[in-house]
Amino acid sequence: MEQVLPKIAFKSNTILDIEVMTFAETYKKLTNVHGHDPFAAHKIQFYIILVVTKNTYAHYVDFKCYDLREGSVIFVAKNQVHYFTKALQNAEGFAIILNSDFLEQNYLLSKNITLNRLYNYHIEVPVIHPEEIGEDEFISIIQKLYFEYKLPNNFAKLEMLRAYINIILLKAERVKQEQSRNTIKAHWLRVFNEFKTLLEVNYTNKRNSRGYAADLHISYKFLNDVVKKSTGKTVKAFIDDFVTIEIKRYLASTSLSIKEISYATGFDEPANMIKFFKKHTQETPLQFRKQL
Repeated sequence: MEQVLPKIAFKSNTILDIEVMTFAETYKKLTNVHGHDPFAAHKIQFYIILVVTKNTYAHYVDFKCYDLREGSVIFVAKNQVHYFTKALQNAEGFAIILNSDFLEQNYLLSKNITLNRLYNYHIEVPVIHPEEIGEDEFISIIQKLYFEYKLPNNFAKLEMLRAYINIILLKAERVKQEQSRNTIKAHWLRVFNEFKTLLEVNYTNKRNSRGYAADLHISYKFLNDVVKKSTGKTVKAFIDDFVTIEIKRYLASTSLSIKEISYATGFDEPANMIKFFKKHTQETPLQFRKQL
């Protein structure tokens, strides 16, 4: 277990914002990683797409195991804690690694194309299974992406890769839109995403619901309506759940003391963090860590 939670940045041997590998190539690369254990929990600073094309594979994201089968796709977001399992060597598929700047500037923060549900793990599960994709073409697009990535001809390569990524992301977003029972308006989803982004940056020093509403230049009632419609929780409950997950990430992935974790997650005193955690999980931080 690491002393601190490893934060793994996007690294590529090329100037591209995209890296595409088969599972075999991914596994080989993972077994040669230095500086952290990819088969132990770590926080990523980029975005991942894993696609299974043969056999099965289990992947862990934020304390949950997701079982993938042929045709399943999982989307792991920046700042999530995840880890690979050795079962990767027994499955076939593709791993797509996306630079966070590329994805955020072109999709998550873009006014032209917005992914309201994809990678929005607070309101959606990160997996799409083949029956949810239906007859839509998906795997073949990823195979073409890999072919283009490996093609020696570099003319317009980045533009070609981005075009395929654009199709893949939009197809996945369409699936999420169709399968979602939540009929929240697109504008409300944008407000929710803006709130979530602010919370990710400021949660250690700001827990006040009305403060976030003020930062967004909207009324507290409207923010509360948006969050409740998106997640089924009030703003306060959502903030509490968010902080609880962050504490769990530290407990599961580092050897930091309870005192150190309490300060890292914005608590003035360890006793306050312990009380908060027990209130929301019905167990103490040490009990949670021992169970893991």
